[in-house]
Amino acid sequence: MIAGIDVGNHTTEIVLARVDGGRAEPVAHGQAPTRGRKGSRDSLEGAAALLTRVEVAAGVTADRVVLSAIRPVDTATAPLPPAASPRSPVISLRRPDASTPAGSGYGVGRHVPVHALTGPTAPHPVVVSVGPDIDYEDAAQHISDAVAAGWTIVGVLAAQDDAVLIANRIPVRVPVVDEADTDLLEPDVLIAVEVVQEGRAYRSLADPIALAAALQIDPAELPWVAQFTRELADAPAIAVTRRTRAPEPPATDDDYVDCRIAGETVRLAPEQAYPLLRTEAPGTAVRVRLRSLKSAEDGIAVDDAYFTDLATIDDGAWLRRGVAETRGAVVALLAADHVADAADTMTELTGRPAQTLAAEPAAAARGALTTPGLPVDVIVCDIGGGTVDLIGPDRTVTAAGAGETITSAVTRVLNIPRALAERVKRSPALRVEGPHLAHEEDGRRVFLDTPASADAIGRLCTRGSAGLVPFSRTLAAEEWRSLRLAVKEATVASNIVRCLTVFERMPAVLVLAGGGALDDELIRTVGEALRAAGSATVVGRANIDGTHGPRYAVASGLVHLAAAVS
Repeated sequence: MIAGIDVGNHTTEIVLARVDGGRAEPVAHGQAPTRGRKGSRDSLEGAAALLTRVEVAAGVTADRVVLSAIRPVDTATAPLPPAASPRSPVISLRRPDASTPAGSGYGVGRHVPVHALTGPTAPHPVVVSVGPDIDYEDAAQHISDAVAAGWTIVGVLAAQDDAVLIANRIPVRVPVVDEADTDLLEPDVLIAVEVVQEGRAYRSLADPIALAAALQIDPAELPWVAQFTRELADAPAIAVTRRTRAPEPPATDDDYVDCRIAGETVRLAPEQAYPLLRTEAPGTAVRVRLRSLKSAEDGIAVDDAYFTDLATIDDGAWLRRGVAETRGAVVALLAADHVADAADTMTELTGRPAQTLAAEPAAAARGALTTPGLPVDVIVCDIGGGTVDLIGPDRTVTAAGAGETITSAVTRVLNIPRALAERVKRSPALRVEGPHLAHEEDGRRVFLDTPASADAIGRLCTRGSAGLVPFSRTLAAEEWRSLRLAVKEATVASNIVRCLTVFERMPAVLVLAGGGALDDELIRTVGEALRAAGSATVVGRANIDGTHGPRYAVASGLVHLAAAVS
Protein backbone atom coordinates (compact mmCIF):
# COMPACT_ATOMS: atom_id res chain seq x y z
CA MET A 1 0.00 0.00 0.00
CA ILE A 2 1.57 3.25 -1.19
CA ALA A 3 0.52 6.84 -0.36
CA GLY A 4 1.25 9.46 -3.00
CA ILE A 5 1.35 12.87 -1.33
CA ASP A 6 1.21 16.16 -3.23
CA VAL A 7 1.96 19.14 -0.98
CA GLY A 8 0.77 22.11 -3.01
CA ASN A 9 0.90 25.84 -2.42
CA HIS A 10 -2.81 25.88 -1.61
CA THR A 11 -4.02 22.28 -1.24
CA THR A 12 -2.44 19.01 -0.08
CA GLU A 13 -3.76 15.89 -1.83
CA ILE A 14 -3.24 12.18 -1.14
CA VAL A 15 -3.98 9.06 -3.16
CA LEU A 16 -3.68 5.64 -1.47
CA ALA A 17 -3.12 2.77 -3.91
CA ARG A 18 -2.54 -0.95 -3.70
CA VAL A 19 0.45 -1.92 -5.83
CA ASP A 20 0.62 -5.42 -7.30
CA GLY A 21 2.52 -6.71 -10.32
CA GLY A 22 3.66 -3.25 -11.40
CA ARG A 23 0.12 -1.83 -11.41
CA ALA A 24 -1.43 0.66 -8.99
CA GLU A 25 -5.07 0.30 -7.96
CA PRO A 26 -6.30 3.48 -6.18
CA VAL A 27 -8.33 2.65 -3.06
CA ALA A 28 -8.75 6.01 -1.29
CA HIS A 29 -8.02 9.70 -1.66
CA GLY A 30 -8.36 12.94 0.27
CA GLN A 31 -7.42 16.60 0.35
CA ALA A 32 -7.01 19.48 2.80
CA PRO A 33 -5.77 23.07 2.72
CA THR A 34 -1.97 23.32 2.96
CA ARG A 35 -0.76 24.68 6.29
CA GLY A 36 1.81 27.46 6.06
CA ARG A 37 4.31 27.85 3.23
CA LYS A 38 4.68 24.90 0.88
CA GLY A 39 7.54 22.68 2.06
CA SER A 40 7.61 24.10 5.59
CA ARG A 41 7.34 21.76 8.57
CA ASP A 42 3.80 23.02 9.16
CA SER A 43 2.81 21.95 5.64
CA LEU A 44 4.35 18.50 6.13
CA GLU A 45 2.68 18.06 9.50
CA GLY A 46 -0.62 18.87 7.81
CA ALA A 47 0.11 16.25 5.15
CA ALA A 48 0.87 13.64 7.81
CA ALA A 49 -2.39 14.44 9.61
CA LEU A 50 -4.32 14.16 6.33
CA LEU A 51 -2.71 10.77 5.65
CA THR A 52 -3.92 9.51 9.02
CA ARG A 53 -7.49 10.66 8.31
CA VAL A 54 -7.54 9.04 4.87
CA GLU A 55 -6.16 5.76 6.28
CA VAL A 56 -8.72 5.67 9.08
CA ALA A 57 -11.60 6.41 6.70
CA ALA A 58 -10.46 3.72 4.24
CA GLY A 59 -9.52 1.15 6.89
CA VAL A 60 -6.05 0.63 5.38
CA THR A 61 -2.49 1.61 6.28
CA ALA A 62 0.18 2.81 3.87
CA ASP A 63 3.42 0.85 3.89
CA ARG A 64 5.42 3.71 2.41
CA VAL A 65 5.05 7.29 1.22
CA VAL A 66 6.17 8.85 -2.08
CA LEU A 67 6.56 12.59 -2.65
CA SER A 68 7.51 14.90 -5.46
CA ALA A 69 10.28 17.48 -5.17
CA ILE A 70 8.77 20.46 -3.37
CA ARG A 71 9.27 23.97 -4.70
CA PRO A 72 7.61 26.91 -2.93
CA VAL A 73 6.04 29.81 -4.82
CA ASP A 74 5.26 33.17 -3.21
CA THR A 75 2.32 35.12 -4.62
CA ALA A 76 1.30 38.59 -3.43
CA THR A 77 0.25 42.01 -4.62
CA ALA A 78 2.84 44.77 -4.72
CA PRO A 79 2.21 48.54 -5.05
CA LEU A 80 4.31 48.85 -8.20
CA PRO A 81 3.91 51.69 -10.70
CA PRO A 82 2.31 50.93 -14.08
CA ALA A 83 4.40 49.02 -16.59
CA ALA A 84 6.73 51.32 -18.52
CA SER A 85 8.41 50.03 -21.65
CA PRO A 86 11.96 51.39 -22.01
CA ARG A 87 11.22 51.67 -25.76
CA SER A 88 8.37 54.14 -25.31
CA PRO A 89 9.28 57.61 -26.68
CA VAL A 90 7.17 59.32 -24.00
CA ILE A 91 6.96 59.20 -20.21
CA SER A 92 4.25 60.12 -17.73
CA LEU A 93 5.18 62.77 -15.17
CA ARG A 94 2.21 62.28 -12.86
CA ARG A 95 2.60 59.71 -10.10
CA PRO A 96 0.01 56.89 -10.23
CA ASP A 97 -1.46 57.60 -6.78
CA ALA A 98 -1.96 61.36 -7.37
CA SER A 99 -5.55 62.42 -6.76
CA THR A 100 -6.29 66.16 -6.70
CA PRO A 101 -5.60 68.04 -9.96
CA ALA A 102 -7.20 71.43 -10.53
CA GLY A 103 -8.34 73.63 -13.37
CA SER A 104 -9.46 72.09 -16.65
CA GLY A 105 -8.58 71.89 -20.32
CA TYR A 106 -5.31 71.00 -21.98
CA GLY A 107 -2.17 72.73 -23.13
CA VAL A 108 1.19 72.09 -24.76
CA GLY A 109 4.19 74.24 -23.99
CA ARG A 110 7.91 74.41 -23.29
CA HIS A 111 9.07 73.69 -19.76
CA VAL A 112 10.04 76.63 -17.57
CA PRO A 113 10.77 76.21 -13.83
CA VAL A 114 8.80 78.65 -11.71
CA HIS A 115 11.95 80.44 -10.49
CA ALA A 116 12.89 81.19 -14.15
CA LEU A 117 9.75 83.25 -14.78
CA THR A 118 11.65 86.39 -13.73
CA GLY A 119 13.67 86.35 -16.96
CA PRO A 120 12.70 87.66 -20.42
CA THR A 121 9.21 86.72 -21.57
CA ALA A 122 9.16 83.53 -23.66
CA PRO A 123 7.76 83.94 -27.21
CA HIS A 124 5.87 80.64 -27.00
CA PRO A 125 3.44 78.92 -24.59
CA VAL A 126 5.04 77.46 -21.48
CA VAL A 127 4.25 74.86 -18.84
CA VAL A 128 5.53 75.90 -15.42
CA SER A 129 6.98 73.38 -12.96
CA VAL A 130 6.82 73.94 -9.19
CA GLY A 131 9.45 71.90 -7.34
CA PRO A 132 8.97 70.20 -3.98
CA ASP A 133 10.82 72.89 -2.04
CA ILE A 134 8.71 75.83 -3.24
CA ASP A 135 5.78 77.06 -1.15
CA TYR A 136 2.47 77.13 -3.04
CA GLU A 137 1.85 80.80 -2.17
CA ASP A 138 5.26 81.80 -3.53
CA ALA A 139 4.63 79.72 -6.65
CA ALA A 140 1.22 81.30 -7.22
CA GLN A 141 2.72 84.78 -6.80
CA HIS A 142 5.50 84.05 -9.33
CA ILE A 143 2.94 82.73 -11.84
CA SER A 144 0.61 85.71 -11.33
CA ASP A 145 3.49 88.16 -11.86
CA ALA A 146 4.55 86.28 -15.00
CA VAL A 147 1.04 86.44 -16.47
CA ALA A 148 0.97 90.19 -15.80
CA ALA A 149 4.35 90.49 -17.55
CA GLY A 150 3.03 88.81 -20.71
CA TRP A 151 4.01 85.14 -20.30
CA THR A 152 1.64 82.68 -22.00
CA ILE A 153 1.20 79.98 -19.36
CA VAL A 154 -0.84 76.98 -20.54
CA GLY A 155 -0.30 74.58 -17.64
CA VAL A 156 1.32 74.03 -14.24
CA LEU A 157 3.04 70.94 -12.80
CA ALA A 158 3.29 70.78 -9.01
CA ALA A 159 5.58 68.30 -7.26
CA GLN A 160 3.49 68.42 -4.09
CA ASP A 161 -0.24 68.00 -3.52
CA ASP A 162 -0.76 71.74 -4.10
CA ALA A 163 -2.74 71.85 -7.35
CA VAL A 164 -5.97 73.23 -5.89
CA LEU A 165 -4.14 75.76 -3.69
CA ILE A 166 -2.16 77.08 -6.66
CA ALA A 167 -5.13 77.10 -9.08
CA ASN A 168 -7.20 79.18 -6.66
CA ARG A 169 -4.49 81.87 -6.46
CA ILE A 170 -3.54 82.47 -10.12
CA PRO A 171 -5.39 84.73 -12.60
CA VAL A 172 -5.64 82.18 -15.46
CA ARG A 173 -7.69 78.98 -15.65
CA VAL A 174 -5.25 76.34 -16.86
CA PRO A 175 -4.72 72.65 -16.06
CA VAL A 176 -2.74 72.27 -12.82
CA VAL A 177 -1.43 68.74 -12.35
CA ASP A 178 -0.44 67.66 -8.84
CA GLU A 179 2.19 65.22 -7.54
CA ALA A 180 4.31 65.33 -10.67
CA ASP A 181 7.90 64.11 -10.99
CA THR A 182 9.36 67.50 -11.80
CA ASP A 183 12.91 66.21 -11.29
CA LEU A 184 12.56 64.28 -14.57
CA LEU A 185 12.23 67.51 -16.54
CA GLU A 186 14.93 69.33 -18.44
CA PRO A 187 14.60 73.02 -19.42
CA ASP A 188 12.70 73.85 -22.61
CA VAL A 189 11.34 70.34 -23.30
CA LEU A 190 7.80 70.09 -24.64
CA ILE A 191 5.17 69.07 -22.08
CA ALA A 192 1.53 68.17 -22.72
CA VAL A 193 -0.87 68.59 -19.78
CA GLU A 194 -4.58 68.03 -19.41
CA VAL A 195 -7.10 68.03 -16.58
CA VAL A 196 -10.52 66.59 -17.36
CA GLN A 197 -13.44 68.68 -16.22
CA GLU A 198 -15.70 66.94 -13.68
CA GLY A 199 -18.45 65.06 -15.47
CA ARG A 200 -16.64 65.04 -18.84
CA ALA A 201 -15.29 61.96 -20.59
CA TYR A 202 -13.33 63.45 -23.49
CA ARG A 203 -9.53 63.39 -23.15
CA SER A 204 -7.67 65.11 -25.98
CA LEU A 205 -4.24 63.77 -25.06
CA ALA A 206 -5.39 60.14 -24.81
CA ASP A 207 -5.44 60.21 -28.61
CA PRO A 208 -2.04 58.85 -29.75
CA ILE A 209 -2.05 60.87 -32.96
CA ALA A 210 -2.82 64.11 -31.09
CA LEU A 211 -0.19 63.41 -28.43
CA ALA A 212 2.49 62.51 -31.00
CA ALA A 213 1.76 65.69 -32.93
CA ALA A 214 1.80 67.83 -29.79
CA LEU A 215 5.20 66.50 -28.70
CA GLN A 216 6.62 66.39 -32.25
CA ILE A 217 7.20 62.64 -32.21
CA ASP A 218 8.12 60.75 -35.39
CA PRO A 219 5.01 58.99 -36.83
CA ALA A 220 7.06 55.78 -37.02
CA GLU A 221 6.86 55.64 -33.22
CA LEU A 222 3.06 55.87 -33.13
CA PRO A 223 2.57 52.20 -32.12
CA TRP A 224 4.59 52.83 -28.93
CA VAL A 225 2.67 56.06 -28.27
CA ALA A 226 -0.63 54.19 -28.74
CA GLN A 227 0.43 51.56 -26.21
CA PHE A 228 1.29 54.34 -23.77
CA THR A 229 -1.96 56.31 -24.24
CA ARG A 230 -4.06 53.25 -23.48
CA GLU A 231 -3.34 53.91 -19.81
CA LEU A 232 -4.49 57.53 -20.14
CA ALA A 233 -8.01 56.74 -21.36
CA ASP A 234 -9.54 57.05 -17.88
CA ALA A 235 -7.06 59.34 -16.15
CA PRO A 236 -8.43 62.52 -14.48
CA ALA A 237 -5.18 64.35 -15.25
CA ILE A 238 -2.40 63.85 -17.80
CA ALA A 239 1.17 65.15 -17.86
CA VAL A 240 3.43 63.73 -20.56
CA THR A 241 6.79 64.65 -22.07
CA ARG A 242 9.25 63.09 -24.46
CA ARG A 243 11.76 60.61 -23.13
CA THR A 244 15.09 62.42 -23.24
CA ARG A 245 17.31 59.80 -21.64
CA ALA A 246 17.48 56.06 -21.21
CA PRO A 247 15.80 54.67 -18.09
CA GLU A 248 18.19 54.73 -15.18
CA PRO A 249 18.96 51.42 -13.45
CA PRO A 250 17.49 51.10 -9.96
CA ALA A 251 19.52 52.53 -7.10
CA THR A 252 21.27 50.19 -4.67
CA ASP A 253 18.44 50.27 -2.13
CA ASP A 254 15.58 50.19 -4.70
CA ASP A 255 13.48 47.24 -5.82
CA TYR A 256 14.89 45.42 -8.83
CA VAL A 257 14.56 42.42 -11.13
CA ASP A 258 17.70 40.79 -12.54
CA CYS A 259 16.94 39.38 -16.00
CA ARG A 260 19.02 37.13 -18.21
CA ILE A 261 18.91 38.74 -21.66
CA ALA A 262 21.08 37.57 -24.58
CA GLY A 263 23.43 35.81 -22.21
CA GLU A 264 23.91 38.82 -19.93
CA THR A 265 22.32 39.69 -16.59
CA VAL A 266 20.64 43.10 -16.68
CA ARG A 267 19.19 44.83 -13.61
CA LEU A 268 15.85 46.54 -14.28
CA ALA A 269 13.29 48.38 -12.21
CA PRO A 270 10.17 46.20 -11.71
CA GLU A 271 8.00 48.42 -13.93
CA GLN A 272 10.55 47.98 -16.73
CA ALA A 273 10.93 44.24 -16.17
CA TYR A 274 7.42 42.93 -15.96
CA PRO A 275 6.29 43.77 -19.53
CA LEU A 276 9.34 41.76 -20.60
CA LEU A 277 8.61 38.86 -18.25
CA ARG A 278 5.07 38.46 -19.59
CA THR A 279 6.35 37.56 -23.05
CA GLU A 280 9.76 35.97 -22.48
CA ALA A 281 10.16 32.26 -21.66
CA PRO A 282 10.20 31.19 -18.00
CA GLY A 283 13.69 31.52 -16.58
CA THR A 284 14.36 35.07 -17.79
CA ALA A 285 14.21 36.44 -14.23
CA VAL A 286 17.03 35.17 -11.99
CA ARG A 287 16.78 37.40 -8.90
CA VAL A 288 14.11 39.70 -7.53
CA ARG A 289 13.99 42.24 -4.74
CA LEU A 290 10.62 43.65 -3.67
CA ARG A 291 10.49 45.27 -0.27
CA SER A 292 6.70 44.94 -0.17
CA LEU A 293 6.95 41.14 -0.43
CA LYS A 294 8.33 39.54 2.74
CA SER A 295 10.10 36.62 1.08
CA ALA A 296 11.84 38.96 -1.38
CA GLU A 297 12.51 42.02 0.77
CA ASP A 298 16.26 41.29 0.83
CA GLY A 299 16.39 39.77 -2.65
CA ILE A 300 15.64 36.17 -3.63
CA ALA A 301 17.09 33.90 -6.32
CA VAL A 302 14.30 32.70 -8.62
CA ASP A 303 13.85 30.31 -11.51
CA ASP A 304 10.89 32.34 -12.76
CA ALA A 305 8.88 35.44 -11.97
CA TYR A 306 5.54 36.49 -13.40
CA PHE A 307 3.97 39.90 -12.93
CA THR A 308 0.40 40.89 -13.76
CA ASP A 309 -0.18 44.63 -14.00
CA LEU A 310 -3.73 45.00 -12.70
CA ALA A 311 -4.34 47.92 -15.06
CA THR A 312 -4.27 45.43 -17.95
CA ILE A 313 -7.43 43.68 -16.80
CA ASP A 314 -9.38 46.68 -18.11
CA ASP A 315 -9.37 46.85 -21.88
CA GLY A 316 -9.99 50.59 -21.65
CA ALA A 317 -13.53 50.34 -22.95
CA TRP A 318 -15.95 48.73 -20.53
CA LEU A 319 -14.90 49.12 -16.89
CA ARG A 320 -16.32 52.17 -15.12
CA ARG A 321 -13.76 54.19 -13.22
CA GLY A 322 -13.73 53.53 -9.49
CA VAL A 323 -15.62 50.22 -9.45
CA ALA A 324 -12.41 48.19 -9.02
CA GLU A 325 -8.91 48.83 -7.66
CA THR A 326 -6.58 48.35 -10.63
CA ARG A 327 -3.38 49.89 -9.29
CA GLY A 328 -0.43 47.70 -8.48
CA ALA A 329 0.68 44.28 -9.67
CA VAL A 330 0.31 40.66 -8.66
CA VAL A 331 3.72 39.01 -8.30
CA ALA A 332 4.48 35.28 -8.40
CA LEU A 333 8.04 34.15 -7.63
CA LEU A 334 9.29 30.58 -8.11
CA ALA A 335 12.15 30.12 -5.67
CA ALA A 336 15.36 28.67 -7.09
CA ASP A 337 15.90 26.46 -4.04
CA HIS A 338 14.14 23.12 -3.47
CA VAL A 339 13.05 21.85 -0.06
CA ALA A 340 15.71 19.20 0.43
CA ASP A 341 14.56 17.41 3.59
CA ALA A 342 10.87 16.80 2.85
CA ALA A 343 11.22 13.00 2.61
CA ASP A 344 13.23 12.77 5.84
CA THR A 345 10.67 14.92 7.64
CA MET A 346 7.76 12.83 6.31
CA THR A 347 9.52 9.65 7.50
CA GLU A 348 9.81 11.19 10.95
CA LEU A 349 6.19 12.40 11.02
CA THR A 350 4.48 9.30 9.61
CA GLY A 351 6.72 6.52 10.89
CA ARG A 352 6.75 5.07 7.36
CA PRO A 353 9.64 5.20 4.87
CA ALA A 354 9.21 8.24 2.59
CA GLN A 355 10.90 8.83 -0.74
CA THR A 356 11.13 11.80 -3.08
CA LEU A 357 10.33 9.96 -6.28
CA ALA A 358 9.97 12.55 -9.06
CA ALA A 359 9.55 16.19 -9.92
CA GLU A 360 6.01 17.53 -9.77
CA PRO A 361 5.68 17.93 -13.58
CA ALA A 362 6.65 14.29 -14.25
CA ALA A 363 4.18 13.05 -11.64
CA ALA A 364 1.41 15.35 -12.94
CA ALA A 365 1.92 14.13 -16.50
CA ARG A 366 1.80 10.50 -15.45
CA GLY A 367 -1.42 11.13 -13.54
CA ALA A 368 -3.08 13.23 -16.26
CA LEU A 369 -2.31 10.68 -18.98
CA THR A 370 -4.61 8.20 -17.23
CA THR A 371 -7.47 10.31 -18.66
CA PRO A 372 -9.62 8.18 -21.01
CA GLY A 373 -9.80 9.23 -24.67
CA LEU A 374 -6.63 11.35 -24.92
CA PRO A 375 -5.05 11.64 -28.39
CA VAL A 376 -1.34 11.14 -29.05
CA ASP A 377 -0.50 14.79 -29.72
CA VAL A 378 -1.16 16.23 -26.27
CA ILE A 379 0.55 18.51 -23.76
CA VAL A 380 -0.41 18.29 -20.10
CA CYS A 381 -0.83 21.56 -18.20
CA ASP A 382 -0.95 21.13 -14.43
CA ILE A 383 -2.45 24.26 -12.85
CA GLY A 384 -1.60 24.39 -9.16
CA GLY A 385 -1.85 27.11 -6.60
CA GLY A 386 1.60 28.55 -7.32
CA THR A 387 2.85 27.17 -10.65
CA VAL A 388 1.77 25.97 -14.05
CA ASP A 389 3.68 22.96 -15.36
CA LEU A 390 3.50 22.16 -19.06
CA ILE A 391 4.74 18.70 -19.97
CA GLY A 392 5.20 17.53 -23.55
CA PRO A 393 6.82 14.39 -24.98
CA ASP A 394 10.31 15.89 -24.95
CA ARG A 395 10.14 19.10 -22.92
CA THR A 396 8.86 20.41 -19.58
CA VAL A 397 8.27 24.04 -18.63
CA THR A 398 7.54 25.24 -15.08
CA ALA A 399 6.41 28.82 -14.52
CA ALA A 400 5.39 30.91 -11.54
CA GLY A 401 1.83 32.21 -11.46
CA ALA A 402 -1.32 30.04 -11.15
CA GLY A 403 -4.43 29.79 -8.98
CA GLU A 404 -3.15 32.01 -6.17
CA THR A 405 -2.40 34.70 -8.74
CA ILE A 406 -6.11 34.84 -9.56
CA THR A 407 -6.99 34.93 -5.86
CA SER A 408 -4.52 37.75 -5.16
CA ALA A 409 -5.83 39.75 -8.11
CA VAL A 410 -9.47 39.34 -7.03
CA THR A 411 -8.58 40.23 -3.45
CA ARG A 412 -6.96 43.44 -4.67
CA VAL A 413 -9.44 44.61 -7.30
CA LEU A 414 -12.46 44.02 -5.04
CA ASN A 415 -10.73 44.89 -1.73
CA ILE A 416 -12.15 41.79 -0.04
CA PRO A 417 -10.63 39.14 2.28
CA ARG A 418 -8.60 36.39 0.64
CA ALA A 419 -10.96 33.62 1.80
CA LEU A 420 -13.90 35.39 0.17
CA ALA A 421 -11.88 35.96 -3.01
CA GLU A 422 -11.31 32.18 -3.22
CA ARG A 423 -15.06 31.72 -3.38
CA VAL A 424 -16.09 34.55 -5.68
CA LYS A 425 -13.37 33.89 -8.28
CA ARG A 426 -15.09 30.64 -9.30
CA SER A 427 -18.80 31.29 -8.91
CA PRO A 428 -21.38 33.31 -10.84
CA ALA A 429 -22.79 36.20 -8.85
CA LEU A 430 -26.06 38.08 -8.66
CA ARG A 431 -27.00 41.61 -7.66
CA VAL A 432 -29.79 41.73 -5.09
CA GLU A 433 -32.29 44.43 -6.03
CA GLY A 434 -34.79 43.84 -3.24
CA PRO A 435 -35.74 41.34 -0.56
CA HIS A 436 -37.20 38.97 -3.17
CA LEU A 437 -35.64 40.04 -6.51
CA ALA A 438 -32.12 39.62 -7.94
CA HIS A 439 -30.31 40.32 -11.20
CA GLU A 440 -28.21 37.42 -12.57
CA GLU A 441 -24.99 37.72 -14.60
CA ASP A 442 -26.81 36.69 -17.79
CA GLY A 443 -29.28 39.58 -17.43
CA ARG A 444 -32.20 37.56 -16.04
CA ARG A 445 -34.20 38.87 -13.12
CA VAL A 446 -35.15 36.09 -10.74
CA PHE A 447 -37.17 35.70 -7.56
CA LEU A 448 -35.20 34.53 -4.53
CA ASP A 449 -36.23 31.34 -2.72
CA THR A 450 -35.83 33.07 0.65
CA PRO A 451 -35.84 36.81 1.43
CA ALA A 452 -32.42 38.45 1.22
CA SER A 453 -30.88 39.90 4.37
CA ALA A 454 -30.65 43.67 4.72
CA ASP A 455 -26.87 43.72 4.15
CA ALA A 456 -27.27 41.91 0.80
CA ILE A 457 -29.80 44.31 -0.74
CA GLY A 458 -28.24 46.63 -3.30
CA ARG A 459 -25.01 44.59 -3.37
CA LEU A 460 -23.37 42.01 -5.59
CA CYS A 461 -23.47 38.61 -3.85
CA THR A 462 -22.20 35.09 -4.25
CA ARG A 463 -24.22 32.07 -3.16
CA GLY A 464 -22.79 30.45 -0.03
CA SER A 465 -23.80 27.39 1.98
CA ALA A 466 -25.45 29.66 4.55
CA GLY A 467 -27.08 32.00 2.03
CA LEU A 468 -26.06 35.06 0.03
CA VAL A 469 -22.64 36.56 0.78
CA PRO A 470 -22.25 40.22 -0.35
CA PHE A 471 -18.89 41.37 -1.73
CA SER A 472 -19.33 44.56 -3.82
CA ARG A 473 -21.50 47.68 -3.78
CA THR A 474 -20.23 49.16 -7.04
CA LEU A 475 -20.17 46.35 -9.61
CA ALA A 476 -23.11 45.23 -11.71
CA ALA A 477 -23.43 41.46 -12.17
CA GLU A 478 -22.47 41.63 -15.86
CA GLU A 479 -19.47 43.83 -15.04
CA TRP A 480 -18.20 41.34 -12.48
CA ARG A 481 -18.48 38.49 -14.97
CA SER A 482 -16.43 40.43 -17.54
CA LEU A 483 -13.91 41.51 -14.91
CA ARG A 484 -13.57 37.96 -13.56
CA LEU A 485 -12.87 36.58 -17.04
CA ALA A 486 -10.39 39.37 -17.70
CA VAL A 487 -8.52 38.56 -14.46
CA LYS A 488 -8.22 34.90 -15.45
CA GLU A 489 -7.05 35.77 -18.95
CA ALA A 490 -4.43 38.26 -17.72
CA THR A 491 -3.07 35.91 -15.05
CA VAL A 492 -3.21 32.18 -15.80
CA ALA A 493 -4.31 32.09 -19.47
CA SER A 494 -1.62 34.52 -20.63
CA ASN A 495 0.96 32.66 -18.56
CA ILE A 496 0.08 29.34 -20.22
CA VAL A 497 0.40 30.90 -23.69
CA ARG A 498 3.82 32.28 -22.67
CA CYS A 499 4.92 28.79 -21.65
CA LEU A 500 3.65 27.16 -24.85
CA THR A 501 5.90 29.41 -26.96
CA VAL A 502 8.85 27.40 -25.61
CA PHE A 503 7.65 24.27 -27.44
CA GLU A 504 8.57 23.75 -31.08
CA ARG A 505 4.92 23.72 -32.12
CA MET A 506 1.49 23.98 -30.60
CA PRO A 507 -0.14 20.62 -29.70
CA ALA A 508 -3.44 19.37 -31.04
CA VAL A 509 -4.78 19.15 -27.47
CA LEU A 510 -3.91 20.89 -24.22
CA VAL A 511 -5.29 18.96 -21.24
CA LEU A 512 -5.66 20.92 -18.00
CA ALA A 513 -5.04 19.13 -14.70
CA GLY A 514 -4.76 20.19 -11.06
CA GLY A 515 -7.12 22.04 -8.77
CA GLY A 516 -7.10 25.10 -11.03
CA ALA A 517 -8.64 23.05 -13.85
CA LEU A 518 -11.84 22.70 -11.79
CA ASP A 519 -12.57 26.30 -12.77
CA ASP A 520 -14.78 25.95 -15.87
CA GLU A 521 -13.96 29.48 -16.98
CA LEU A 522 -10.26 28.66 -17.32
CA ILE A 523 -11.03 26.25 -20.17
CA ARG A 524 -12.68 29.16 -21.95
CA THR A 525 -10.10 31.83 -21.17
CA VAL A 526 -7.13 29.59 -22.04
CA GLY A 527 -8.84 28.62 -25.29
CA GLU A 528 -9.55 32.26 -26.15
CA ALA A 529 -5.96 33.27 -25.36
CA LEU A 530 -4.66 30.51 -27.64
CA ARG A 531 -6.99 31.55 -30.44
CA ALA A 532 -5.81 35.15 -30.05
CA ALA A 533 -2.25 33.81 -30.44
CA GLY A 534 -3.24 32.10 -33.70
CA SER A 535 -3.42 28.54 -32.36
CA ALA A 536 -6.14 25.97 -33.07
CA THR A 537 -5.22 23.90 -30.00
CA VAL A 538 -8.21 22.23 -28.33
CA VAL A 539 -8.38 22.82 -24.56
CA GLY A 540 -9.91 20.15 -22.35
CA ARG A 541 -9.79 18.84 -18.81
CA ALA A 542 -8.14 15.74 -17.34
CA ASN A 543 -10.06 12.96 -15.62
CA ILE A 544 -7.45 11.27 -13.43
CA ASP A 545 -7.80 7.47 -13.37
CA GLY A 546 -11.14 7.99 -15.10
CA THR A 547 -12.74 8.92 -11.75
CA HIS A 548 -11.14 11.91 -10.01
CA GLY A 549 -11.65 14.68 -12.56
CA PRO A 550 -8.63 16.99 -12.88
CA ARG A 551 -7.60 16.77 -9.21
CA TYR A 552 -4.99 14.38 -7.80
CA ALA A 553 -2.81 14.41 -10.93
CA VAL A 554 0.46 14.59 -8.97
CA ALA A 555 -0.61 12.28 -6.14
CA SER A 556 -1.98 9.68 -8.55
CA GLY A 557 1.01 10.00 -10.85
CA LEU A 558 3.33 9.32 -7.91
CA VAL A 559 1.70 6.00 -7.05
CA HIS A 560 1.69 4.93 -10.71
CA LEU A 561 5.38 5.81 -11.00
CA ALA A 562 6.10 3.97 -7.74
CA ALA A 563 4.27 0.90 -9.06
CA ALA A 564 6.35 0.94 -12.24
CA VAL A 565 9.64 0.82 -10.33
CA SER A 566 8.59 -1.49 -7.49
